[in-house]
Amino acid sequence: MLSEELKKTIQQNYSTLVDNKNLQNRLGQKQMIAEIANCLGSVEMDAEGKRISPQPAICVIEAGTGIGKTIAYLLSVIPVAQALGKKVVLATATVALQEQVMNKDIPDLLKHSDMKFTYSLAKGRGRYLCLSKLDNVLKSNSSQDAMADLYGLELEDPSAADKALYQDMLDALIDNKWKGDRDDWPRVLTDPQWRGVAVEKGQCSGNRCSNFSNCCFFRSRNNMEKADCIVANHDLVLADLSLGGGIILPPPEECIYIFDEAHHLPVKGISHFSHYIRLKATLTWLDRITTIFKGMTVEMGQDSELVTQLERARLAADKTRAVLQEHLPLFQAFADNAESANVTGDITQHTFDQGIVTEEIRETSHNILLEFRDLEERLSKITDRLKDFMENDAGEVDRQTAENWFPVIGIMLTRAEAAIALWRSFSIEDHGDYAPNARWLTYRPLGADTEITLSSSPVIAADALTDFLWNECFAAVLTSATLTALGTFNFLSMRSGLHDETVFKQIGSPFDFYNKGTLRIPTQGFDPSNADAHTQAIIEILPELVEENKGALALFSSRRQMQLVLQGMDEAFQYKSLSQDDHSKQELIRLHKERVDKGQTSIIFGLASLTEGIDLPGDYCTQVIIAKIPFSVPNDPVEKTLGEWIKGQGKNPFSEISVPEASMRLIQASGRLLRTEKDSGSITILDERLLKKFYGKGIVNSLPPYKVETFIPTAAVPAKEI
Repeated sequence: MLSEELKKTIQQNYSTLVDNKNLQNRLGQKQMIAEIANCLGSVEMDAEGKRISPQPAICVIEAGTGIGKTIAYLLSVIPVAQALGKKVVLATATVALQEQVMNKDIPDLLKHSDMKFTYSLAKGRGRYLCLSKLDNVLKSNSSQDAMADLYGLELEDPSAADKALYQDMLDALIDNKWKGDRDDWPRVLTDPQWRGVAVEKGQCSGNRCSNFSNCCFFRSRNNMEKADCIVANHDLVLADLSLGGGIILPPPEECIYIFDEAHHLPVKGISHFSHYIRLKATLTWLDRITTIFKGMTVEMGQDSELVTQLERARLAADKTRAVLQEHLPLFQAFADNAESANVTGDITQHTFDQGIVTEEIRETSHNILLEFRDLEERLSKITDRLKDFMENDAGEVDRQTAENWFPVIGIMLTRAEAAIALWRSFSIEDHGDYAPNARWLTYRPLGADTEITLSSSPVIAADALTDFLWNECFAAVLTSATLTALGTFNFLSMRSGLHDETVFKQIGSPFDFYNKGTLRIPTQGFDPSNADAHTQAIIEILPELVEENKGALALFSSRRQMQLVLQGMDEAFQYKSLSQDDHSKQELIRLHKERVDKGQTSIIFGLASLTEGIDLPGDYCTQVIIAKIPFSVPNDPVEKTLGEWIKGQGKNPFSEISVPEASMRLIQASGRLLRTEKDSGSITILDERLLKKFYGKGIVNSLPPYKVETFIPTAAVPAKEI
């Protein structure tokens, strides 16, 4: 239970903030603060402050647009965490919200309330420059050449222009004008440019590195460790948990997690526990590393133990390659029955029914797994030996040479570990009581040859999140404007593995949806099952829908349909249009606002990524036009396997998965219309199935309570309210 003193502290902080900013009390915001604080106060602890409750306190709140959820969870969680001696890890799904929290919300809260706490931004190693790699790339050495050879086209030798860029980076660091954060570099960096100097998993030698005291990543991490509130993202939290927790961020048992935009968590959870391997690329890699071992042997020749380890690793790589090559035809054989995986049909895939591979594949995968384990063991011994030399400068190999070669072996070790995870997944049978893993083969052209990719992924994140997050953390808060599907939290709970004691709460938006927003649905002429006719119907109606001198957002589930619609419009309409394919999100929004500010008509054509994370208030968006109900792609291996598993339980996968998922996506998409209480406009969903199919009414009812009108798609027929 919360102490009376802590309750008063939270209430006083809220009152002070409202008074100092001359705000009105928001009932929904106060309700959210109370729900979170009471839930966190229910955790039972021992004398040392460790959770003894069987389950962590989890509070799930769907907070409608306009509630002010960021301030609500900061006001409630941080005082409780400080009183309990816990860290707050605030994870967002998008960079935009992360920047808003860091640069606006927290500073504003500290300025206008009596709260006192420290905060820090947490990013993964990959966002920071590696001083050792920067040094190596500016003065070419054998290990850098080995890395270029090891990666082939994945890591090209830096051009003269790139070397000039890297020199600029070094100068900026020396002049203290930059702290090594990619996001703070004043110019756009391509992925290849950044990869050449970025910290990567497996390459970092930590405090053994000669640049450790000046390391950009560890300096940032030191600031993080001192902070009361750490602002991260979902990916970083999940990466830390997949490593066992407490590696990048504080240990989960010492943390109260806040997951904002929590509707992304189930999907993010799946991606972090999935694995893949490209067979032809792996064969090439194994062939290359044997050459690198020979080069290292020459340079390390003065240390007989290391030379012996290098020779053993070379033999292990040769044997692994031979075994993989021997069994390649087994995986090639499935190409004959593979289905098209893209529009052009050149990429195909074979998805194993319910994720179950043949006994022959399991046995083969186990044999390949054993070879990669042997290689991994040899590589681990080499890295241990190199670490010894980095710690003891008096060894047979000098510290600088060991430090130069450590990242090369580290990359090999990381790749071997990833291969082990994939082959392990293909060599085991899933436990019948749990959701299966999806397993599939993908075939894509590779010059005159074909690349074969083996992939494995959980179909839902529930088991992984339960094992790595819910069972370990002290407490958690999940929030978003969209967490329910078809009016319940069942879909989120099933995919996230939330326990039975979880607190669920819906807090409605203060917006007047009925009087401010109109939902328009055609009664006929828009059946997406006939793709060509549906596309042509959209082409014909769009000019009638778009208001002059205002902004509109046209959202598509299919890139191909979006492109066909744009191509089918006349030149005048195309001039008013901005496509997501042609501009970055930031530039797209800038150009759109610039046009509307000039009194021009502007229509943004976008895909799923524009259904959230963009803010177009007022005239910037008076219309949202949605091409169709955004059902998942039917040949997606993960969704397909999940559907088969659901069906095997005697349930309907379409009703259990497809419809709730589409409902959530439509809520997100329609949420682009009303961004402030003053906004108004219309949402048009060009899909007659909302009126004609059994699931349509449920989807419409799950949307905010807009005024609903139907129309026959001709300009002469007025809309009819229903």
